[in-house]
Amino acid sequence: MISYFAFYKVIFMVQLLIAEALFTFRLRRRSLFWLRWCLSAALCLACAALFPWEPQGPVSLSLIFLLLFALTLACGFFCFKVSALSLLFCMAIAYAVQHFGYCVSNCMLLLSGLNANVYGIYTEEVLSQHFLPVNEAFGFIFSFVIYYLSYYLFYLFFARRIRKKEDLRLRSLSLFVVSGFAILLSVVVNAAVVYGTTDGDLIVLFNAYNAACCLFIVYALFSILRRNRMEAELNFMHETLRRAREQYEASKRSMELVNIKCHDLKQQIRTIGRANFINETAIAEMSDAISLYDAAVDTGYGPLNIILSEKSLACRSEGISLDCMADGTLLRFMNEAEIYSLFGNAIDNAASAVRRLQDEQKRTVGVQVGQVKGFITVHVYNYFEGQLEVSADGLPRTTKKDAENHGYGLKSIRYIVEKYGGRMSVKAQNNVFNLNIIFPLPREGES
Repeated sequence: MISYFAFYKVIFMVQLLIAEALFTFRLRRRSLFWLRWCLSAALCLACAALFPWEPQGPVSLSLIFLLLFALTLACGFFCFKVSALSLLFCMAIAYAVQHFGYCVSNCMLLLSGLNANVYGIYTEEVLSQHFLPVNEAFGFIFSFVIYYLSYYLFYLFFARRIRKKEDLRLRSLSLFVVSGFAILLSVVVNAAVVYGTTDGDLIVLFNAYNAACCLFIVYALFSILRRNRMEAELNFMHETLRRAREQYEASKRSMELVNIKCHDLKQQIRTIGRANFINETAIAEMSDAISLYDAAVDTGYGPLNIILSEKSLACRSEGISLDCMADGTLLRFMNEAEIYSLFGNAIDNAASAVRRLQDEQKRTVGVQVGQVKGFITVHVYNYFEGQLEVSADGLPRTTKKDAENHGYGLKSIRYIVEKYGGRMSVKAQNNVFNLNIIFPLPREGES
């Protein structure tokens, strides 16, 4: 029954290695990666070709394929510098994708009536029910096209979601274990079908069932990944707001102390200067110098004054101008720490962009808070150079090398905005980056 099994083992290994490449090549790699991967691929193909054990039933057939899969998994540790769970996640998905291609290929070839017994796994009784006497080379081509389309679609809808050098941070094992068991069951069921039935219709039915299971497994595992990402981002937002609350309280105390000291120093300068007959112009210059550290931004609302004054001083020290036209009283409905975090992140991102500009006249950050009809609008803008790349979530990609641990500033802003029923959008036009936020105007008693 398995007359071409030795040949199929090599074909299976090639298919599996390609599927694994789709889902692992974005992972963090070890040094000399390509040398490691080529050696691993050669070892896997050699073991598949030279594997001496001929299957005697569905259990032994399943075990052979699982052993070959285990070999590729071991080679994965040799090539990639990731956790065992992360690698097993990607490899299990790859196995499911390979098995999906195999099942769909069998279904299509059986239903089409083409002689596609290219691996010699079906009996003459099955062939007589479904196949037409067509050259086996055509069957190989047909099978290749089905595999190619299957792999391409899985890459398009799933594999691209794995971020480059991402730590997958998988913590939930329940669905992962169930999915792994489903893959194992699918392989065993397929082996049982190959050995246990000559009914072509039943073979088609079981292959369709296995393909559906593989598709569900891939979807379920990526659902785990998506949920873990969302949990990690939510935890990060909460931690960011907690730190913002602490920083706001510290900045509030510091700003109050600075204001008091600046006021006292101005008074002392005037007193000492007049007592010693110092020129009024010199006294005014010294007072102006001290005023640089005084709270110069007054929006009508203390929490917004604190963050804008703090960032104004920081920007001024780097030669960046912070222009503000804001009615802070409109933001009384928001938590003070969230105001601190929102405007702090927005101004930090803008300052980071203009800091690299060669034209000093463009090192400007603008902040506007106002009311338009029944909405509160927040507008933060700055000049920038280069191309703005937008990710799938609609936010600009971070330009920092450690992308995994950066780029959360705008996500944090969006989290705060959406908490209050607002909307956030970003737009780049004529080398000006615009962050636009809109809140519904709170009803009376809500602020």
